[in-house]
Amino acid sequence: MPEETMNRTDSRKFVKFSHTFADPWAGESADDAKDVTLTYRFAKPTKTQIQRLQDKAGKNPGQASRNLVLDVVHPEDKQALLDAMEEYPGLSTTFATAIIKGVGISADLGN
Repeated sequence: MPEETMNRTDSRKFVKFSHTFADPWAGESADDAKDVTLTYRFAKPTKTQIQRLQDKAGKNPGQASRNLVLDVVHPEDKQALLDAMEEYPGLSTTFATAIIKGVGISADLGN
């Protein structure tokens, strides 16, 4: 569940999003997968940022997700997120999905 935080130099409200998954390549064997938990703070995307995501997602969804999360990540978390995205390329899509669900975008309508 997201947790609220405020940045003293930024008037935006940032919320913590955490993602936990098993990394089968980090252990001695695939059966010895290492649990990874990553937590970053994100601001609510603006209408313009959501529109940019929607405009670009059809052509390059991975880049659209990456752009969104980097636009709204807390400045103090940005480098750690960039480093993690190098190791785990799917993170941008995972965090972007959680962020856009928080502003009302979902494919689950009526389900």
